[in-house]
Amino acid sequence: MIRVRWCAMSALLAATGLSARADGDIAWGHRSTQGAVTLSANPLGTASRTSFYTARGFSAAAIRPYAQACGFSFGMQNAGATALTTQLADWQAINAGGKQISLRLPQAWDADWEKAGVPQAARIAFRWAQFQAENTFEVGDWIMGMATLEAPLSGPFRLIARYRDEEGNHEVVLDGLTCLGD
Repeated sequence: MIRVRWCAMSALLAATGLSARADGDIAWGHRSTQGAVTLSANPLGTASRTSFYTARGFSAAAIRPYAQACGFSFGMQNAGATALTTQLADWQAINAGGKQISLRLPQAWDADWEKAGVPQAARIAFRWAQFQAENTFEVGDWIMGMATLEAPLSGPFRLIARYRDEEGNHEVVLDGLTCLGD
């Protein structure tokens, strides 16, 4: 399963002009570490997401709302000694004026496409490429996937990614993120 997700994300990185070496190192534009947890992000443009998903069975019209949303590729790694969990519903983007925006969960996109009659195979490909709504990271686990904001934010913003481990609740903060405009 991880190999398939890695292949899908490598294809997206290639489409966006970012690099991924065989050893898994990726040229991340944004990176932050809190304790033993590292969160990385790269903004994703409309054209790259449209290309990626039309090659996997979406029509250009069906994928357009997702492709035009403020989206990122995220990588998260647990280099600690205990497991941790994270839920996208707990993550927040906050701009300089204090406006808070949640991330749109993959299930919300999938529900829209199910109603619109998007083929099941395309929807499965979408789910495999997303940063899942809930993740458990065992020691050494690393996961990568895409996610979008519920609404765009203008100008730079901060992303607060919350996670839990046996010691309690924690946050990893990425500053200076911007939505990529094509």
